[in-house]
Amino acid sequence: MILNNLKKLAAVTSITAICLVTPNIALADGMQPSEIHTSGSASRTMAPTYATLSLGITTTDGSVNTAKMANDRVMSNIIANLAGLGIAKKDIYMSNISINPQYNYDNGKRISQGYTITNTVSIKINDLDKVGPVINTAVNSGATDIHSLNFESDVSQQLSDSLTTEAISNGRHKAEVMAAALGRTLGPVKSVSLMSTQTSSLDENYGSPRLYKAMAISSSTPVEKGTLIVSQDADIVYYLQ
Repeated sequence: MILNNLKKLAAVTSITAICLVTPNIALADGMQPSEIHTSGSASRTMAPTYATLSLGITTTDGSVNTAKMANDRVMSNIIANLAGLGIAKKDIYMSNISINPQYNYDNGKRISQGYTITNTVSIKINDLDKVGPVINTAVNSGATDIHSLNFESDVSQQLSDSLTTEAISNGRHKAEVMAAALGRTLGPVKSVSLMSTQTSSLDENYGSPRLYKAMAISSSTPVEKGTLIVSQDADIVYYLQ
């Protein structure tokens, strides 16, 4: 079920900082532990600022050139029609194209049936109120498949730095507590790795092809934006002294 009230939320004030510590302490036979492995995580909840739509254009013909020209025509139609919705050409780009020969077999003999060309196109939608109309226009312009719709946010350098600092700080704090409990002190960092993620609050069924098809049938279909949880995870290994 789509969370109807989420689209009313502005960018967010809540902050979550979690630090997990795994008892991954390196030990040699008869020796004190030499390393501590910790994981820290910090997150913010915020509103998405844009959406990315991935769709497919599939054409088939006995001639590979004819199939390719048909595919190109659909792509041109999509670009032209989306321009009317304010989608810039630079925000529509091909992410993958494949050419596959098609065959039938008769008494073990392979018979050519032509070629299928599939073009995967990504569209960045900066005005979230236009997500529904963009889907509708793309399908009406000849798109044959809609693969995914993702809501995302541009994370500022300031926010990224803040999350990184919090995640590492929390990880270090837990490592210091563990080291003290072992009668040791925390030494220098052996290694650190960072991973950033954005998780949507929308229901998992929101991304189903059936819903996309319903959107394409009616351009007035409302599209919920939900909220995003932007997270930074730090995986840190410290030496013990």
